[in-house]
Amino acid sequence: MSAPPFAINHRLCLGVYAGAFTLGLPLNLAALVALGTVARRRRLLPADVFLLNLTIADLALVASLPIRMAEAAWEATWKLPPSLCPLFVFLFFTSVYLTILSLTALSVDRYLGAAFPVQYRRRRRATHAAVAAAGFWVAALAHCSVVYVAQPNAAVNGTACYTRFASPQLAMLLTLRLEIFLVLFCLPLIITAFCYGRLVCIVVSLPTTAPSRRRRAVALASTTAVAFVLCFAPFNISHVVGYLRQENPPWRAYAVLLTTLSACLDPLIFCFSSAALRQGLRQVWDTVGLGRLCAGCRVPVEQSKGPTEVTGHQESRASSHQGVDGAELVTPWGLKT
Repeated sequence: MSAPPFAINHRLCLGVYAGAFTLGLPLNLAALVALGTVARRRRLLPADVFLLNLTIADLALVASLPIRMAEAAWEATWKLPPSLCPLFVFLFFTSVYLTILSLTALSVDRYLGAAFPVQYRRRRRATHAAVAAAGFWVAALAHCSVVYVAQPNAAVNGTACYTRFASPQLAMLLTLRLEIFLVLFCLPLIITAFCYGRLVCIVVSLPTTAPSRRRRAVALASTTAVAFVLCFAPFNISHVVGYLRQENPPWRAYAVLLTTLSACLDPLIFCFSSAALRQGLRQVWDTVGLGRLCAGCRVPVEQSKGPTEVTGHQESRASSHQGVDGAELVTPWGLKT
């Protein structure tokens, strides 16, 4: 039998869940409305589809937080119908891994737009992104269905929800968690790190990029990568620790807390990654009378400093970021040039 449950601070859990719900719900609803505003103005781009998928995943995560709050208030005692426990766990962790896959897809989209601007602009289609997003749903749903494969015995689990397992059930669950760690976390993490690393190198080396915009691009990529690791790494590392020790790590409940913070960070990060989305969010805030809160999202337009001589592949790359006679365009990674 697994070790007894860790004596966690239920008040801390309740506070974090309540804060994530209070911030995450309006932020993601505003992002959803902003995406709808963008869709009415122009055709959707792959980044818009991935942002929509990310927002839906975050809203699903936020929708599950009231149950997390109730569970924390009941001190990890499940007082709802037992049949709802696996369904709740299934939906909660499906939304977590949908978020990871959507973040990875966004990093790939930005990298391709920066590394191959002309070719990617010609070939990118929202339908391709929609197919990829559907694949993310299938992958996340299939892997998170582990909650129905390795269900705890009622006599062992008692009044808790998906916490205590008999030895055979725990061994199966830990093996499946290790596979999830490798496929749904390690692989996306490697791809995201590569894409943002290359994106930073490209933006820094691009001669036509203004220094201030170069700093914004570096800060955006760095912040996104840090948020990716901080929100999801501890929880997924608990899969490996649990497999090696053949137990549920006692600190796993605190790692789950960090995953909920992504619902608050994602809208804030990607508010500054897309000029169109930023404009849509500004309109949403203006509509509800909170326009001043979005003042920090306004990016001043810098004057063109004239033509810059470039050669080789830099010329073809730079030309895709410049309009006719220095007209302002939005680069594939969402920053104006």
